[in-house]
Amino acid sequence: LDGRVRSIRMPAEDARGPCWARYLAQLLWEKEELQLQLDSHMRFVPGWDSKARAELNFCSKTSEKPILCSYGAGYSLGTPYWETP
Repeated sequence: LDGRVRSIRMPAEDARGPCWARYLAQLLWEKEELQLQLDSHMRFVPGWDSKARAELNFCSKTSEKPILCSYGAGYSLGTPYWETP
């Protein structure tokens, strides 16, 4: 992806939990205009990027530095994205 995606890889036994992993991911930020941080258990609906930009544009009307955040709903493998298990 032409250097637009950065990652950190390590053996599982060196991991210190999700909060530490998110901290490490934040260290990869290089002053990009937008940043997307996600976990391996997340999945996306069609058009997620357009929906996120529309939400960001809406929030930009009242905030100089809007932040979109979410905790995705759980799902079972094989469940279509439009169904909630």
